[in-house]
Amino acid sequence: MKHVKSLVLIVLVVGLSAALGACTAPPPTPTSAQLMQMTEADVRTSLGLDAADVGYHVIDADSGAVLTSRHADAAFPPASTAKLATMIAALGILGPEYRFRTKLLARGTLKDGMFNGDIVLQGDGDPLFSANDLRALAVRLADIGIKKVEGHFFYHSTLPVFADIAPGQPIDAPYNQGVSGLNFGFNRVTWTKDSEGIYITPTEAENLTPVLDPGDDVAGELPIRAPDLFNARMLQRFAANEGVQLPPPTPSSPPDGAVVLAEVYSLPLLEIARAGLEYSNNMVAEAVGVAAARATGAPVDTLQQLAHVLGLWLENHDPNLKQFAKGLVNHSGLSVHSRITPKQMTALLKGALNHRLKGWRFDTLLTPGGGHTGFRGRFKQPDAAYRIWAKSGTMRYIKGLAGYIDAASGRRLIFALFVYDPDRRQTLENNPHRQSDAARARSDDWRARSDLFETTLIRHWISSY
Repeated sequence: MKHVKSLVLIVLVVGLSAALGACTAPPPTPTSAQLMQMTEADVRTSLGLDAADVGYHVIDADSGAVLTSRHADAAFPPASTAKLATMIAALGILGPEYRFRTKLLARGTLKDGMFNGDIVLQGDGDPLFSANDLRALAVRLADIGIKKVEGHFFYHSTLPVFADIAPGQPIDAPYNQGVSGLNFGFNRVTWTKDSEGIYITPTEAENLTPVLDPGDDVAGELPIRAPDLFNARMLQRFAANEGVQLPPPTPSSPPDGAVVLAEVYSLPLLEIARAGLEYSNNMVAEAVGVAAARATGAPVDTLQQLAHVLGLWLENHDPNLKQFAKGLVNHSGLSVHSRITPKQMTALLKGALNHRLKGWRFDTLLTPGGGHTGFRGRFKQPDAAYRIWAKSGTMRYIKGLAGYIDAASGRRLIFALFVYDPDRRQTLENNPHRQSDAARARSDDWRARSDLFETTLIRHWISSY
Protein backbone atom coordinates (compact mmCIF):
# COMPACT_ATOMS: atom_id res chain seq x y z
CA MET A 1 0.00 0.00 0.00
CA LYS A 2 2.90 2.28 0.71
CA HIS A 3 4.21 1.71 -2.80
CA VAL A 4 0.86 2.68 -4.26
CA LYS A 5 0.79 5.94 -2.26
CA SER A 6 4.30 6.76 -3.42
CA LEU A 7 3.37 6.10 -7.01
CA VAL A 8 0.37 8.38 -6.71
CA LEU A 9 2.54 11.10 -5.20
CA ILE A 10 5.09 10.80 -7.99
CA VAL A 11 2.38 11.03 -10.61
CA LEU A 12 0.96 14.14 -8.95
CA VAL A 13 4.36 15.81 -8.73
CA VAL A 14 5.21 15.00 -12.34
CA GLY A 15 1.81 16.18 -13.47
CA LEU A 16 2.15 19.45 -11.54
CA SER A 17 5.63 20.06 -12.93
CA ALA A 18 4.40 19.48 -16.46
CA ALA A 19 1.54 21.90 -15.92
CA LEU A 20 3.87 24.58 -14.56
CA GLY A 21 6.23 24.03 -17.47
CA ALA A 22 3.38 24.43 -19.88
CA CYS A 23 2.48 27.77 -18.32
CA THR A 24 6.00 29.20 -18.49
CA ALA A 25 7.36 27.77 -21.72
CA PRO A 26 7.44 30.30 -24.57
CA PRO A 27 5.13 29.63 -27.48
CA PRO A 28 6.70 28.17 -30.61
CA THR A 29 8.10 30.82 -32.95
CA PRO A 30 5.90 31.23 -36.04
CA THR A 31 7.45 30.82 -39.46
CA SER A 32 8.27 33.84 -41.63
CA ALA A 33 5.32 32.99 -43.88
CA GLN A 34 2.97 32.85 -40.89
CA LEU A 35 4.24 36.17 -39.54
CA MET A 36 3.71 37.87 -42.90
CA GLN A 37 -0.01 37.04 -42.65
CA MET A 38 -0.37 38.65 -39.21
CA THR A 39 -1.09 42.21 -38.16
CA GLU A 40 1.77 44.12 -36.58
CA ALA A 41 0.17 43.73 -33.13
CA ASP A 42 -0.20 39.98 -33.58
CA VAL A 43 3.42 39.73 -34.71
CA ARG A 44 4.55 41.47 -31.53
CA THR A 45 2.41 39.18 -29.38
CA SER A 46 3.45 35.99 -31.13
CA LEU A 47 7.13 36.88 -30.69
CA GLY A 48 6.70 37.70 -27.03
CA LEU A 49 7.42 41.40 -27.55
CA ASP A 50 4.04 42.69 -26.42
CA ALA A 51 5.57 43.93 -23.16
CA ALA A 52 8.34 45.80 -24.96
CA ASP A 53 8.18 49.36 -26.18
CA VAL A 54 7.98 49.42 -29.97
CA GLY A 55 8.05 52.55 -32.10
CA TYR A 56 8.34 53.11 -35.84
CA HIS A 57 7.72 55.76 -38.47
CA VAL A 58 7.66 55.28 -42.24
CA ILE A 59 7.39 58.17 -44.70
CA ASP A 60 7.49 58.72 -48.43
CA ALA A 61 10.96 60.01 -49.30
CA ASP A 62 9.70 62.49 -51.88
CA SER A 63 6.56 63.93 -50.30
CA GLY A 64 7.21 63.24 -46.63
CA ALA A 65 3.72 61.70 -46.34
CA VAL A 66 3.36 59.34 -43.37
CA LEU A 67 2.62 55.76 -44.50
CA THR A 68 2.54 53.99 -41.14
CA SER A 69 3.49 54.95 -37.62
CA ARG A 70 3.46 53.78 -34.00
CA HIS A 71 4.70 55.78 -31.01
CA ALA A 72 6.58 58.02 -33.44
CA ASP A 73 7.05 60.76 -30.85
CA ALA A 74 8.24 58.45 -28.08
CA ALA A 75 11.95 58.63 -27.24
CA PHE A 76 13.96 55.41 -27.55
CA PRO A 77 17.61 54.51 -26.93
CA PRO A 78 18.98 54.52 -30.48
CA ALA A 79 22.06 52.38 -29.83
CA SER A 80 24.34 52.54 -32.88
CA THR A 81 21.75 54.18 -35.11
CA ALA A 82 22.94 57.37 -33.36
CA LYS A 83 26.03 57.12 -35.59
CA LEU A 84 23.80 58.28 -38.47
CA ALA A 85 23.37 61.66 -36.78
CA THR A 86 27.10 61.91 -36.03
CA MET A 87 28.20 61.25 -39.59
CA ILE A 88 25.55 63.48 -41.16
CA ALA A 89 26.56 66.39 -38.92
CA ALA A 90 30.31 65.78 -39.35
CA LEU A 91 30.05 65.64 -43.15
CA GLY A 92 28.08 68.87 -43.09
CA ILE A 93 30.55 70.66 -40.79
CA LEU A 94 33.88 69.34 -42.05
CA GLY A 95 32.96 68.39 -45.62
CA PRO A 96 33.34 65.03 -47.39
CA GLU A 97 36.94 65.74 -48.47
CA TYR A 98 38.18 66.60 -44.98
CA ARG A 99 41.29 64.69 -43.93
CA PHE A 100 42.73 64.25 -40.45
CA ARG A 101 46.44 64.98 -40.05
CA THR A 102 49.04 63.43 -37.80
CA LYS A 103 52.29 65.38 -37.64
CA LEU A 104 55.87 65.05 -36.52
CA LEU A 105 57.23 68.43 -35.45
CA ALA A 106 60.69 69.37 -34.26
CA ARG A 107 62.75 72.19 -32.83
CA GLY A 108 66.49 71.80 -32.53
CA THR A 109 69.69 71.05 -34.45
CA LEU A 110 71.04 67.87 -36.01
CA LYS A 111 74.73 66.99 -36.00
CA ASP A 112 76.31 63.60 -36.66
CA GLY A 113 73.04 61.77 -36.13
CA MET A 114 72.38 63.46 -32.76
CA PHE A 115 69.30 65.68 -32.62
CA ASN A 116 69.73 68.30 -29.92
CA GLY A 117 66.14 69.41 -29.34
CA ASP A 118 62.55 68.17 -29.11
CA ILE A 119 60.41 65.91 -31.30
CA VAL A 120 56.61 66.18 -31.09
CA LEU A 121 53.96 63.69 -32.23
CA GLN A 122 50.69 65.57 -32.73
CA GLY A 123 47.30 64.31 -33.91
CA ASP A 124 43.89 65.81 -34.54
CA GLY A 125 41.80 62.64 -34.31
CA ASP A 126 42.49 60.27 -37.26
CA PRO A 127 40.34 57.27 -36.25
CA LEU A 128 41.93 54.91 -38.80
CA PHE A 129 45.55 55.66 -37.94
CA SER A 130 47.50 52.46 -38.49
CA ALA A 131 50.85 50.73 -38.18
CA ASN A 132 51.70 51.74 -41.75
CA ASP A 133 51.17 55.37 -40.79
CA LEU A 134 53.46 55.09 -37.78
CA ARG A 135 56.07 53.32 -39.88
CA ALA A 136 56.02 56.17 -42.38
CA LEU A 137 56.75 58.68 -39.60
CA ALA A 138 59.54 56.54 -38.18
CA VAL A 139 61.11 56.11 -41.62
CA ARG A 140 61.03 59.88 -42.07
CA LEU A 141 63.07 60.35 -38.88
CA ALA A 142 65.64 57.88 -40.17
CA ASP A 143 65.75 59.45 -43.63
CA ILE A 144 66.55 62.82 -42.11
CA GLY A 145 69.56 61.20 -40.47
CA ILE A 146 68.44 61.22 -36.84
CA LYS A 147 69.91 58.39 -34.80
CA LYS A 148 69.21 59.71 -31.31
CA VAL A 149 67.12 62.53 -29.84
CA GLU A 150 68.97 64.24 -27.00
CA GLY A 151 66.03 66.41 -25.92
CA HIS A 152 62.40 65.43 -25.36
CA PHE A 153 59.88 63.29 -27.17
CA PHE A 154 56.51 64.94 -26.68
CA TYR A 155 53.03 63.82 -27.72
CA HIS A 156 50.08 66.14 -28.11
CA SER A 157 46.39 65.59 -28.82
CA THR A 158 44.60 68.61 -30.25
CA LEU A 159 41.31 67.07 -29.07
CA PRO A 160 40.19 66.24 -25.52
CA VAL A 161 41.32 62.80 -24.34
CA PHE A 162 38.73 60.37 -22.98
CA ALA A 163 39.59 57.19 -21.08
CA ASP A 164 36.34 55.57 -22.19
CA ILE A 165 33.14 56.31 -24.07
CA ALA A 166 30.44 55.17 -21.66
CA PRO A 167 31.03 54.69 -17.92
CA GLY A 168 29.37 51.60 -16.48
CA GLN A 169 30.28 49.24 -19.32
CA PRO A 170 32.23 46.04 -18.48
CA ILE A 171 35.81 46.95 -17.63
CA ASP A 172 37.22 44.77 -20.41
CA ALA A 173 34.76 45.82 -23.14
CA PRO A 174 36.89 46.43 -26.27
CA TYR A 175 34.09 48.55 -27.78
CA ASN A 176 34.38 51.05 -24.91
CA GLN A 177 37.91 52.19 -25.54
CA GLY A 178 39.57 55.55 -25.04
CA VAL A 179 39.46 58.31 -27.66
CA SER A 180 41.90 61.13 -28.40
CA GLY A 181 43.57 63.10 -31.16
CA LEU A 182 46.15 60.29 -31.34
CA ASN A 183 44.55 56.91 -31.96
CA PHE A 184 46.09 53.62 -33.06
CA GLY A 185 44.60 50.28 -34.05
CA PHE A 186 41.11 51.35 -32.91
CA ASN A 187 42.59 51.85 -29.42
CA ARG A 188 42.50 48.21 -28.38
CA VAL A 189 45.05 45.43 -28.03
CA THR A 190 44.96 41.65 -28.06
CA TRP A 191 45.81 39.97 -24.79
CA THR A 192 47.65 36.72 -24.17
CA LYS A 193 48.32 34.64 -21.05
CA ASP A 194 51.67 33.91 -19.44
CA SER A 195 52.65 30.55 -17.91
CA GLU A 196 50.74 31.37 -14.72
CA GLY A 197 47.55 32.37 -16.50
CA ILE A 198 48.06 36.09 -15.95
CA TYR A 199 46.67 38.30 -18.70
CA ILE A 200 49.39 40.29 -20.42
CA THR A 201 49.40 42.83 -23.22
CA PRO A 202 52.14 44.30 -25.43
CA THR A 203 54.81 46.18 -23.50
CA GLU A 204 53.71 49.46 -25.05
CA ALA A 205 50.25 49.00 -23.50
CA GLU A 206 51.57 48.52 -19.95
CA ASN A 207 49.35 50.30 -17.41
CA LEU A 208 47.04 51.49 -20.22
CA THR A 209 44.57 48.60 -20.14
CA PRO A 210 42.29 47.26 -17.39
CA VAL A 211 43.97 45.25 -14.62
CA LEU A 212 42.54 41.73 -14.71
CA ASP A 213 42.93 38.82 -12.31
CA PRO A 214 43.84 35.29 -13.37
CA GLY A 215 40.72 33.40 -14.32
CA ASP A 216 38.73 36.45 -15.38
CA ASP A 217 36.56 35.59 -18.35
CA VAL A 218 37.46 38.40 -20.74
CA ALA A 219 37.27 38.99 -24.44
CA GLY A 220 40.24 38.52 -26.69
CA GLU A 221 40.84 42.27 -26.87
CA LEU A 222 41.26 44.92 -24.22
CA PRO A 223 40.53 48.64 -24.51
CA ILE A 224 43.31 51.21 -24.35
CA ARG A 225 42.55 53.89 -21.76
CA ALA A 226 45.29 56.38 -22.75
CA PRO A 227 45.42 56.15 -26.56
CA ASP A 228 47.62 59.23 -27.01
CA LEU A 229 50.35 57.78 -24.81
CA PHE A 230 49.97 54.36 -26.42
CA ASN A 231 50.39 55.89 -29.88
CA ALA A 232 53.58 57.65 -28.77
CA ARG A 233 54.98 54.46 -27.25
CA MET A 234 54.31 52.63 -30.48
CA LEU A 235 56.14 55.32 -32.47
CA GLN A 236 59.06 54.92 -30.10
CA ARG A 237 59.13 51.21 -30.96
CA PHE A 238 58.77 51.76 -34.71
CA ALA A 239 61.54 54.37 -34.61
CA ALA A 240 63.84 51.93 -32.81
CA ASN A 241 63.26 49.43 -35.62
CA GLU A 242 64.54 52.11 -38.02
CA GLY A 243 67.63 52.79 -35.90
CA VAL A 244 66.26 55.96 -34.24
CA GLN A 245 66.37 56.25 -30.45
CA LEU A 246 63.59 58.37 -28.94
CA PRO A 247 63.37 59.27 -25.24
CA PRO A 248 60.33 58.08 -23.22
CA PRO A 249 57.30 60.08 -24.37
CA THR A 250 55.82 62.83 -22.22
CA PRO A 251 52.76 65.03 -22.87
CA SER A 252 53.31 68.58 -24.07
CA SER A 253 52.17 70.94 -26.80
CA PRO A 254 54.70 71.78 -29.54
CA PRO A 255 57.31 74.37 -28.50
CA ASP A 256 57.38 77.74 -30.19
CA GLY A 257 59.21 77.65 -33.47
CA ALA A 258 58.68 73.94 -34.09
CA VAL A 259 58.61 72.95 -37.77
CA VAL A 260 56.81 70.07 -39.47
CA LEU A 261 59.08 67.14 -40.31
CA ALA A 262 56.38 64.85 -41.67
CA GLU A 263 52.61 64.58 -42.03
CA VAL A 264 50.28 61.64 -42.52
CA TYR A 265 46.85 62.36 -43.99
CA SER A 266 43.83 60.20 -43.37
CA LEU A 267 41.35 58.96 -45.94
CA PRO A 268 38.70 61.54 -46.86
CA LEU A 269 35.97 61.85 -44.26
CA LEU A 270 33.46 60.43 -46.74
CA GLU A 271 35.34 57.11 -46.75
CA ILE A 272 35.82 57.17 -42.98
CA ALA A 273 32.08 57.72 -42.54
CA ARG A 274 31.28 54.82 -44.85
CA ALA A 275 33.58 52.45 -42.94
CA GLY A 276 32.43 53.75 -39.57
CA LEU A 277 28.78 53.08 -40.43
CA GLU A 278 29.36 49.67 -41.99
CA TYR A 279 31.51 48.31 -39.16
CA SER A 280 29.76 50.39 -36.46
CA ASN A 281 33.00 51.17 -34.65
CA ASN A 282 32.32 53.28 -31.56
CA MET A 283 35.77 54.84 -31.41
CA VAL A 284 35.55 55.98 -35.03
CA ALA A 285 32.19 57.66 -34.39
CA GLU A 286 33.47 59.38 -31.26
CA ALA A 287 36.67 60.65 -32.88
CA VAL A 288 34.77 62.01 -35.88
CA GLY A 289 32.08 63.54 -33.68
CA VAL A 290 34.56 65.23 -31.32
CA ALA A 291 36.55 66.67 -34.23
CA ALA A 292 33.41 68.02 -35.92
CA ALA A 293 32.05 69.54 -32.72
CA ARG A 294 35.38 71.20 -31.95
CA ALA A 295 35.51 72.59 -35.50
CA THR A 296 32.41 74.67 -34.69
CA GLY A 297 34.47 76.56 -32.11
CA ALA A 298 32.38 75.39 -29.19
CA PRO A 299 34.46 75.56 -25.97
CA VAL A 300 33.21 72.29 -24.46
CA ASP A 301 35.09 69.20 -23.36
CA THR A 302 32.82 66.33 -22.32
CA LEU A 303 31.44 63.80 -24.79
CA GLN A 304 27.88 64.74 -23.89
CA GLN A 305 28.57 68.44 -24.37
CA LEU A 306 30.26 67.79 -27.71
CA ALA A 307 27.40 65.54 -28.88
CA HIS A 308 25.00 68.30 -27.84
CA VAL A 309 26.91 70.72 -30.10
CA LEU A 310 26.41 68.41 -33.09
CA GLY A 311 22.74 68.04 -32.19
CA LEU A 312 22.29 71.82 -32.12
CA TRP A 313 23.99 72.09 -35.50
CA LEU A 314 21.50 69.60 -36.91
CA GLU A 315 18.60 71.47 -35.31
CA ASN A 316 19.76 74.75 -36.84
CA HIS A 317 19.88 73.16 -40.29
CA ASP A 318 16.56 71.31 -40.12
CA PRO A 319 13.41 72.75 -38.47
CA ASN A 320 12.03 69.21 -38.16
CA LEU A 321 14.70 68.29 -35.61
CA LYS A 322 13.51 70.39 -32.67
CA GLN A 323 14.79 69.16 -29.30
CA PHE A 324 17.09 66.69 -31.05
CA ALA A 325 20.24 67.74 -29.21
CA LYS A 326 18.99 67.04 -25.70
CA GLY A 327 18.73 63.31 -26.41
CA LEU A 328 22.39 62.82 -27.40
CA VAL A 329 24.74 61.55 -24.70
CA ASN A 330 27.67 60.72 -27.00
CA HIS A 331 28.41 60.25 -30.72
CA SER A 332 28.30 56.45 -30.95
CA GLY A 333 25.04 55.57 -29.21
CA LEU A 334 26.84 53.50 -26.57
CA SER A 335 24.54 54.55 -23.73
CA VAL A 336 21.14 53.49 -22.47
CA HIS A 337 20.50 57.17 -21.67
CA SER A 338 20.56 58.46 -25.28
CA ARG A 339 17.14 59.16 -26.76
CA ILE A 340 15.83 59.67 -30.31
CA THR A 341 12.25 59.41 -31.54
CA PRO A 342 11.30 57.52 -34.71
CA LYS A 343 9.95 60.76 -36.19
CA GLN A 344 13.22 62.60 -35.49
CA MET A 345 15.24 59.82 -37.10
CA THR A 346 13.18 59.82 -40.30
CA ALA A 347 13.41 63.63 -40.46
CA LEU A 348 17.20 63.35 -40.06
CA LEU A 349 17.43 60.81 -42.88
CA LYS A 350 15.13 62.78 -45.17
CA GLY A 351 17.26 65.88 -44.74
CA ALA A 352 20.43 63.87 -45.43
CA LEU A 353 18.93 62.33 -48.57
CA ASN A 354 17.97 65.73 -49.94
CA HIS A 355 21.35 67.29 -49.21
CA ARG A 356 23.97 66.75 -51.87
CA LEU A 357 27.66 67.35 -51.38
CA LYS A 358 29.78 67.11 -54.52
CA GLY A 359 27.46 64.60 -56.12
CA TRP A 360 27.25 61.92 -53.43
CA ARG A 361 24.09 60.83 -51.61
CA PHE A 362 23.99 59.80 -47.99
CA ASP A 363 22.16 56.54 -48.67
CA THR A 364 25.17 55.36 -50.68
CA LEU A 365 27.19 55.26 -47.43
CA LEU A 366 24.92 52.56 -46.00
CA THR A 367 25.36 48.85 -46.59
CA PRO A 368 22.78 47.49 -49.06
CA GLY A 369 20.82 44.36 -48.32
CA GLY A 370 22.40 43.77 -44.93
CA GLY A 371 25.96 43.10 -46.08
CA HIS A 372 28.14 41.21 -43.64
CA THR A 373 27.64 43.40 -40.59
CA GLY A 374 24.83 45.14 -38.79
CA PHE A 375 21.65 43.32 -39.73
CA ARG A 376 23.65 40.40 -41.10
CA GLY A 377 22.03 39.66 -44.39
CA ARG A 378 18.51 39.31 -43.04
CA PHE A 379 17.13 41.10 -46.09
CA LYS A 380 18.67 39.08 -48.86
CA GLN A 381 15.51 37.11 -49.64
CA PRO A 382 14.47 37.46 -53.31
CA ASP A 383 11.63 39.80 -52.38
CA ALA A 384 13.85 42.08 -50.33
CA ALA A 385 17.33 41.81 -51.84
CA TYR A 386 19.11 45.13 -51.99
CA ARG A 387 15.89 47.05 -51.40
CA ILE A 388 17.11 48.33 -48.04
CA TRP A 389 20.00 50.58 -47.03
CA ALA A 390 20.11 50.95 -43.28
CA LYS A 391 22.09 51.25 -40.04
CA SER A 392 21.39 48.89 -37.19
CA GLY A 393 21.90 49.38 -33.47
CA THR A 394 22.01 46.75 -30.76
CA MET A 395 22.47 46.70 -27.02
CA ARG A 396 21.03 44.14 -24.66
CA TYR A 397 17.22 44.57 -24.76
CA ILE A 398 17.63 47.54 -27.12
CA LYS A 399 17.26 47.37 -30.93
CA GLY A 400 17.20 49.98 -33.62
CA LEU A 401 17.12 50.02 -37.40
CA ALA A 402 16.84 53.09 -39.63
CA GLY A 403 17.42 53.90 -43.26
CA TYR A 404 15.91 53.76 -46.73
CA ILE A 405 13.73 51.22 -48.55
CA ASP A 406 12.86 50.85 -52.20
CA ALA A 407 9.37 49.34 -52.08
CA ALA A 408 8.15 46.84 -54.65
CA SER A 409 6.15 49.66 -56.24
CA GLY A 410 9.34 51.61 -56.90
CA ARG A 411 8.57 54.15 -54.20
CA ARG A 412 11.47 55.25 -51.96
CA LEU A 413 10.65 55.01 -48.23
CA ILE A 414 12.43 56.35 -45.18
CA PHE A 415 11.95 54.47 -41.92
CA ALA A 416 13.00 54.21 -38.30
CA LEU A 417 12.17 51.24 -36.08
CA PHE A 418 13.03 50.86 -32.38
CA VAL A 419 12.38 48.04 -29.90
CA TYR A 420 13.19 48.52 -26.24
CA ASP A 421 12.31 46.50 -23.14
CA PRO A 422 13.11 48.82 -20.21
CA ASP A 423 12.00 46.33 -17.55
CA ARG A 424 14.27 43.59 -18.80
CA ARG A 425 17.08 46.09 -19.28
CA GLN A 426 16.74 47.33 -15.70
CA THR A 427 16.60 43.78 -14.39
CA LEU A 428 19.81 43.07 -16.29
CA GLU A 429 21.56 46.13 -14.87
CA ASN A 430 20.57 45.12 -11.34
CA ASN A 431 21.81 41.57 -11.88
CA PRO A 432 25.30 41.02 -10.40
CA HIS A 433 25.69 38.10 -12.82
CA ARG A 434 24.70 40.05 -15.94
CA GLN A 435 27.77 38.73 -17.76
CA SER A 436 26.87 35.10 -17.07
CA ASP A 437 26.06 32.65 -19.83
CA ALA A 438 22.46 32.39 -18.61
CA ALA A 439 21.92 36.17 -18.69
CA ARG A 440 23.46 36.39 -22.14
CA ALA A 441 21.32 33.52 -23.41
CA ARG A 442 18.15 35.34 -22.30
CA SER A 443 19.16 38.59 -23.99
CA ASP A 444 20.28 36.73 -27.12
CA ASP A 445 16.86 35.10 -27.34
CA TRP A 446 15.19 38.51 -27.01
CA ARG A 447 17.45 39.87 -29.71
CA ALA A 448 16.63 36.99 -32.06
CA ARG A 449 12.91 37.63 -31.65
CA SER A 450 13.42 41.36 -32.16
CA ASP A 451 15.40 40.64 -35.33
CA LEU A 452 12.51 38.56 -36.64
CA PHE A 453 10.07 41.34 -35.77
CA GLU A 454 12.20 43.87 -37.67
CA THR A 455 12.51 41.58 -40.66
CA THR A 456 8.78 40.93 -40.81
CA LEU A 457 7.86 44.61 -40.71
CA ILE A 458 10.46 45.59 -43.31
CA ARG A 459 9.33 42.87 -45.70
CA HIS A 460 5.74 43.96 -45.18
CA TRP A 461 6.59 47.59 -45.96
CA ILE A 462 8.49 46.53 -49.08
CA SER A 463 5.51 44.60 -50.41
CA SER A 464 2.77 47.02 -49.26
CA TYR A 465 3.99 50.47 -50.28
